[in-house]
Amino acid sequence: MEIIVTDERDVRFIEMCASFGCEVNDPQVVLLLNNFGKTVGCASFKVYDADLAEITTLFLNSYDNREKISYKLIRQLEKIAIDYEFKGIVVSFDSRDDILIDIFEKLDYRFVDDLLMKKEFNTLV
Repeated sequence: MEIIVTDERDVRFIEMCASFGCEVNDPQVVLLLNNFGKTVGCASFKVYDADLAEITTLFLNSYDNREKISYKLIRQLEKIAIDYEFKGIVVSFDSRDDILIDIFEKLDYRFVDDLLMKKEFNTLV
């Protein structure tokens, strides 16, 4: 599997978002996960505020290896956010029944209000 770093203008990202009934126009850092030339997942983040990035999309085309692919994309987004010197990252949900909540909890995200999870990055400074 190959991770491609791109942005919201990438046609592959636009097509994947459209297949999930979503349209993303805000500036985004986008990751596409390709497997044998086929996009099997994507994730993106945008600026939330001066200190935080916000994960705005996490789409997977398959139920096979869903957790493994999710971890891979989220961890890579976190690394890029750290490189951009964000102090943490947030993700919001439409409901507490979202199937991805368990995955984010396993990656040390915690609810800071009813539908917003946050992870602060550990820094050495």
